[in-house]
Amino acid sequence: MSPRRLTALISSLIFLDMITWLAAIPLIPYWQRELGLSDDQAGVVLAIYSLTVLILAIPSGHIADRLGARRLTLIGAALFVVAAPLIAFADSFEALLAVRVFQGACSAITWSAGLAWLAASVGPEYRMRGLSIANASATIATIAGPLFGGPIVAFAGIEVAFLGLAVLVVAVIAWALVEPGGNAGPQAHEDRQGPFVALIAARRPGALQVAFVSIAFVSLMMAALQLLAPLHYDDGGWSSSAIGWVFTAGSVLSVLAIVIVGRLGSRIDGIRSLVLLPVGCAVVVAALLVPLGLWWYSAALVIVIGIAAPVFTISYAVCAEGARAGGIGEGSAFGMLNAVWAVGAVISPVISGIVAEGGVSWVAYVVVAVLAIATAVFLAGARRRMAAAA
Repeated sequence: MSPRRLTALISSLIFLDMITWLAAIPLIPYWQRELGLSDDQAGVVLAIYSLTVLILAIPSGHIADRLGARRLTLIGAALFVVAAPLIAFADSFEALLAVRVFQGACSAITWSAGLAWLAASVGPEYRMRGLSIANASATIATIAGPLFGGPIVAFAGIEVAFLGLAVLVVAVIAWALVEPGGNAGPQAHEDRQGPFVALIAARRPGALQVAFVSIAFVSLMMAALQLLAPLHYDDGGWSSSAIGWVFTAGSVLSVLAIVIVGRLGSRIDGIRSLVLLPVGCAVVVAALLVPLGLWWYSAALVIVIGIAAPVFTISYAVCAEGARAGGIGEGSAFGMLNAVWAVGAVISPVISGIVAEGGVSWVAYVVVAVLAIATAVFLAGARRRMAAAA
């Protein structure tokens, strides 16, 4: 089958999934006004999506290896058609949580089974490029997501906007049904080890450990900022539309960073990059604490979003390499990686919401900056141990 068409198909599903997730960021002030959400409840609304991914990512990856990644991806996409527009009709905090759980389940399938379908169906000479493009589509969606939840929802209305999103998902499903299956059928148990083997392997210095630690860090950092930034802007009187534009600007910088990474390709030392990028994040997060007004804050926020994007892309590529080297199923490895991401995305907004409710938001920024430095130090040590073992 055409690796380019399959890459485009999986990238489209990831793109729409990310739009659904990130559209909630500029909608937080809207829900606080319409549904009376408090700051800590807003944190729960963001976190419940990631909690669902946490719970279902590992089973989704394991089932993808056993049932077939293509088949499970199509099932998840069909559920997504229903899940995408429901958020527009949530009329209470409880209903909003239920919809976010449904959407998170679809996301777990897309990121575990979808990427496993791609990794299993393309040749080794295209695999790294395909996974990079799929992750780049997620980065592009970080432009469209806040733009969708901010200016587009403000223009078209929340019901019309999310119903339109469901129509796009239907179009992608129709496309997927006519594509050949590739090599993404069930994997024999003896050919691919399960997800917890990946976790055990990640306890030792190696590609999987670097990927898991890196994804955990960037998840914690970005989930905190995705809550703290809208609350900070709302306190400053900025609208949901303005918040959406700020995150969109950050995503534009992210896309540029991903393009540079893709152009450099194998010339980049992925593990060394994952050591250096958290240091840059620490410096810029510290700049967010400088009280020079919302425009200064916006500039620093855009930069840190741009720095974080390559961490996601490189982590998935490094994870794929580690999985194939260890004989671990692609679905299981990506499922475990997604679960690690979800742990951070669940914990971070809840804690940040509680801290914000207590009126000491600056503490969260300090913790994130310290975490970034600690991550860089740990990964540098892991890299040295890998070199010594080699």
